[in-house]
Amino acid sequence: AGSERVGKVEFVIVLVKLIILGVFVVLGLRSVHLDWITPQLDAHHARQALDGTAVFFLAYMGFGLVTNASEHMRDPQRNVPRAIFLSIFVVSVVYILVSVVAVGNLPLPALIRAEDFALAEAAKPFLGQWGYILVSVGALFSIASALNATLYGGANIAYALARDGELPPVFQRKAWFQAPEGLYITVALSLFFTLLLNLGGIASVTSAVVMVIYLFVLAAHYRMTPQCGGRRWIIVTGWLLTLGVFVALMIYQWQTSRLSFWAIWATFAGSLLVEVVYRSRTGREMLVRELGTLVQEFRHIQR
Repeated sequence: AGSERVGKVEFVIVLVKLIILGVFVVLGLRSVHLDWITPQLDAHHARQALDGTAVFFLAYMGFGLVTNASEHMRDPQRNVPRAIFLSIFVVSVVYILVSVVAVGNLPLPALIRAEDFALAEAAKPFLGQWGYILVSVGALFSIASALNATLYGGANIAYALARDGELPPVFQRKAWFQAPEGLYITVALSLFFTLLLNLGGIASVTSAVVMVIYLFVLAAHYRMTPQCGGRRWIIVTGWLLTLGVFVALMIYQWQTSRLSFWAIWATFAGSLLVEVVYRSRTGREMLVRELGTLVQEFRHIQR
């Protein structure tokens, strides 16, 4: 029931957001300056595109949250892949169209100066001040949808880890309003990074963390291929590409923002420290479960 309510709320929020973006795209395409969106394919601009890809890896991390709801999904073996691939396709189309309208209606220097409200500023040339307000409202809905999905996914992960003994039992309680610890931790960490970094820095830290998680997930999948299925060459290709993007992100942050660079590694070190302290205080040891047990759990989720 809880998953169904979260899904309905998310559907309404995303629908409103897509309507606003649809208005932005449909009206903005009519006034796009084609010479402003002509791609430049020299080495310098190609490097900038790679740097941008590394930073905005965050924009595609939300698709992994779909798997967090697999236990509460009908026919997950069929619906999870469909949801992921369809979401990636739809969002890619939306991203491209929105980018074309933004870059094609506002000169690049003006977009850079606008920084965190660049999209709202890009709506002014063809929608005026009302366009600025409309896109700003859409941004609020976007934040709400991201928080709703992230907190839901995080709660599911915390519950699953606590159920398996890898987090304190307090996280195993299912009643959200009787178990605020996870929300308190999330708010505290969010406030810390917001005060420490700008949006670009926060995006870089989040992207780096997600990429490292994906690297471990891909490595685990490679090892479990005989039991779970999958083409190993695809897994290896994905792992190498993710590693390449991670290295590119580290190089970019070292060259442009040392604070963000060290914040990324401080996040990894902090996570390791919390795990070490938790183990020492509880006496818990890291247990490696047999592959057969993991496969049985995986197949149970699929059913």
